[in-house]
Amino acid sequence: MRCVARAGLIAFLCAPGVLIGHGIGVVPTLFALTVQAPFALISIGITWLIALGLIFGIPALRTHQNRWPPSAQELFIDGYIGKFLLFGLVLAIVMVAALYADDADSILVQVIAYILFFAGAAANFVLCFHAVTSKNANPYLVPALFAAPVFFGAAPTVSLLWFGGGAVGSLAARRRHWLAAQISAAVFLLLAANSLVRSYRAIDAPAHVTIGGGVAGNAAMAALFVVLAFVSWWALKRSGAASDPESKQSR
Repeated sequence: MRCVARAGLIAFLCAPGVLIGHGIGVVPTLFALTVQAPFALISIGITWLIALGLIFGIPALRTHQNRWPPSAQELFIDGYIGKFLLFGLVLAIVMVAALYADDADSILVQVIAYILFFAGAAANFVLCFHAVTSKNANPYLVPALFAAPVFFGAAPTVSLLWFGGGAVGSLAARRRHWLAAQISAAVFLLLAANSLVRSYRAIDAPAHVTIGGGVAGNAAMAALFVVLAFVSWWALKRSGAASDPESKQSR
């Protein structure tokens, strides 16, 4: 019964839309139940049979047991290579959907997009910190797993911020505080420069071009990045991390 239930869960959550003519979509067939119930059930049924055959046919899958409820380590960190890609992909899809929504110019949608913009860096920081701590993962390659999907759907600066957040989390887990502070300041200043350039181009644009919320947001982010960079250095100095042997070597 455990194997049957596991195969059913996989089928409902992961049945690909390609089986009902939706291409290799990220959204599983489950979302098509409301509009294409018969075809969606066929897709889920085919995936259930395949999953059931694999689970019963492979002894390691058939005898594997998970404690219930699963721990946060099992949900978010174990098997991090596939999971980090999935988490980054899901967050990137939601953010891109907000950026290209029909009412993308509304204040609410723009606020949501900016929240997701920063949330990606924060989520990657936490995930990479725990992956390096518990799994001894590579501190430079692991952050790219979460940040890679958004590179294909949004501006490269978004991917840079998400990767920077993960890299800082990985290095903090290795107690390489000085290098983490340097990377953090570099990412902040690069994004600030990008925002300032975009704001200047918008201000210097022809008279018929109006300055909207996006330009104001870029200017606000530029100021925020500069402030955060200086605050990071000040906090590092106050915490005594500058006396770290690594910082002495860098000098």
